Amino acid sequence: MAVTKLLRIKERKSGDPSGGLKAALRYICNPDKATLVGGNAGSSPDHAYAVMKRNKDYWNKTGGSAGFHYVISFPPDCKVDARTAGLVAEDFTQELLGGRYYFTYAVHTDKDHMHVHIVFDSVAVDDGVKYHSPKGDWEKRIQPISDRVCQKYGLPPLEYGEARTSVNHGEWIRRKERRKEKHGGPDTRDNWETKKQQSEHPYIHSWFDLMRDDIDEAIMRSPSYGSFLRYMESLGYTVRDGKYLSLKPEGRERAVRTLRLGRGYSKEEIQERIEFVRSHPVDPEDFRRYGEMETVRRLLFLKKRKSGKWRMTPFQRSFYRSWRNTCLIRRPGPMARRGSRSAVLQLEELSDNLQFLIREDIRSEEDLRQKWKAAGIERKAVQSELSSVRTRIYRSGISRNVRRWKELKEKASRSPEEESELLQLGKKIERAMPIERAIAYEADLEAQQSRCLDQIRTLKSRERLLAGIDRQLMEMQQENISDPETGRTMESRKPGSREQTPKMDAQARQEENMKKEEEEVIR
Repeated sequence: MAVTKLLRIKERKSGDPSGGLKAALRYICNPDKATLVGGNAGSSPDHAYAVMKRNKDYWNKTGGSAGFHYVISFPPDCKVDARTAGLVAEDFTQELLGGRYYFTYAVHTDKDHMHVHIVFDSVAVDDGVKYHSPKGDWEKRIQPISDRVCQKYGLPPLEYGEARTSVNHGEWIRRKERRKEKHGGPDTRDNWETKKQQSEHPYIHSWFDLMRDDIDEAIMRSPSYGSFLRYMESLGYTVRDGKYLSLKPEGRERAVRTLRLGRGYSKEEIQERIEFVRSHPVDPEDFRRYGEMETVRRLLFLKKRKSGKWRMTPFQRSFYRSWRNTCLIRRPGPMARRGSRSAVLQLEELSDNLQFLIREDIRSEEDLRQKWKAAGIERKAVQSELSSVRTRIYRSGISRNVRRWKELKEKASRSPEEESELLQLGKKIERAMPIERAIAYEADLEAQQSRCLDQIRTLKSRERLLAGIDRQLMEMQQENISDPETGRTMESRKPGSREQTPKMDAQARQEENMKKEEEEVIR
């Protein structure tokens, strides 16, 4: 037996969020393909979907992953009938899910090899917990279950495709241990999967994340493997197709074998996914969005609520467009591909810049320069204050005496020499002021030093942020950033030149477009 596909059914961005789940159930229950249908959700696709949808609504978990779709395939020479295949699917699903999730399975006999499709809900029936498949789940949980079920029904153990190594779970464990001993760490595949998980912070992305997203997009929009390769070339990749598929992103020096991107991205797995997508309806509007757009929406809403007359200026609007274009870089249609893919790697910085401009109400380039200059002046003043405080701390005799006196006083045991020194220091301090007052004076100086250091760090961070905003402004002026809705571009300006005053009619039109877009953002 071979579990050839482990697929997550994603939430649709438009229409019914669980529409993909309904489509998958209808596909596997197609009477032209299915010989046997069963499961605890029922044998009718519409009834099964209604059961799963009702469960999601009950637990108020209609977003995120809608469900999961697993496919169990048997080799052509395997002597298995539809009834046994159904029993395998039931036992496999029962042991994997423990009866906590609604599922439907269907045995397909329309190809030269028998295979079983299993579609199950992502929300548990008993407590509403979402199904989670962590790193290493295939090897640690799914593969052992498959091997046990196969053994129960006298079927061959789990096998991989030709590009994989055919080993049972015990052999996989032994090989993994040998790799650890040889290389002093986990195997390469595990390393890349770990990096993938580490990079899955929702708002921070790596080149590997972008490559995976590009491949996912190309698979969804390619009817064949050849068209998939052409699609990747249209995205700026240099494609090398041989035993392995290697892709070199535009702007990168070296190509990457796709199998290094994680499970589901080897050449054979990509071909299988393309073939699978051909049989499933695809929502053309279901595209990948980057960044946390809701945070900016909330900020705009609060700003408008505090002052109903508040509107973004053209200066602020240019940053909003740059950020929004990057978030929606995969939007299909004529407005797609505006902006550079590498901008996604700096998306968190773009978001921080935009939020800073709105919170601080920096409404023009002149405001930006003034804020930047004021931060520098304030930092220098605090640095001067810090220098004065440190002079009193480290060059004042009383401060040195108090620090040494406290050091000796806190010792659990002191030598006779230290006892004598402690007594002499106490007398010196008492001649200047009471010891309690001297200790308070020293503590106040330490607090002033700490406060100055904190202020300097904050001001330096502010200056870096303002410098980053200025750098982004220059880049946008060179690239003529366009509005994702209207397609209009901001005026490019040479460094040092004055910003031209727009004509009144153009300004009125721009204000109208700004109003419409803001209303869309805060809805």
